[in-house]
Amino acid sequence: MSKIAADTKATQTMSSKAATDAAIEAKSRADKSRYRDIVDHFIHLIDPLLEPHGYEIVHLEVHTHRQKILRLFIDRNIDSITDPKLAHAPIGIEDCTRASRILDEPLDLMPEVESAFKGAFELEVSSPGVDRPLRKPKDFVRFKGKDARIHTFRPLKNEELENPNYSKKNAKQKNFLGTLDGFESDKILLRVTENHDSPLTRVKLGKKKTKKQLADEANASGMIIRIPLVLVSKANIEPHFEFPARSLGSPGDSHENED
Repeated sequence: MSKIAADTKATQTMSSKAATDAAIEAKSRADKSRYRDIVDHFIHLIDPLLEPHGYEIVHLEVHTHRQKILRLFIDRNIDSITDPKLAHAPIGIEDCTRASRILDEPLDLMPEVESAFKGAFELEVSSPGVDRPLRKPKDFVRFKGKDARIHTFRPLKNEELENPNYSKKNAKQKNFLGTLDGFESDKILLRVTENHDSPLTRVKLGKKKTKKQLADEANASGMIIRIPLVLVSKANIEPHFEFPARSLGSPGDSHENED
């Protein structure tokens, strides 16, 4: 085979592979979009059933393959709760059991549910967890001051972020970590540092700082970017775990008796 023929065949092979990869990626995007539409539709149907009882859906999963499961993650609906103490109370087992009983019969009567599962399915209701999903505009207002991790469908442009200095140093960025600063004009306000890594997740070697010191640094050195909610694929509270230092004489330490 001549060199020209070999090069032509190699080019055709590469083109064929690129076309196959593009087709697979396009199908994957279509499947994800279809799944998101189903999830959004289910939330639209089920949320009104929970709202009068002081709950709302923060995340929903539909499994229709080997195991047929409708999994809901619920939280307090602060718009329908008048007791301030209850509005900030964590979701417990009793709440999940109550929500399950509220939904049990109505879900069996919904044609959309029957169409999705085509028979019996299992309903699971859980609390949102420490990394609570953020979906609605009011979520980003409610949790202002909390650290959040936000993913977008595609890299955001300078005019979308509305911060030229940040865009210049963080081009083609799809994943963001920072402190929520509210919600305006259909955009999430996020306070980030110039290298986009939140100071709340960093500890300098040999100089561990308190959570308050790290938070103060974030507010002092951060800049605001704006992320269009319509372009967000996933957003969650970023949890922080602090473990107390173990001191001498703590339970579990062994000491020899001195005579």
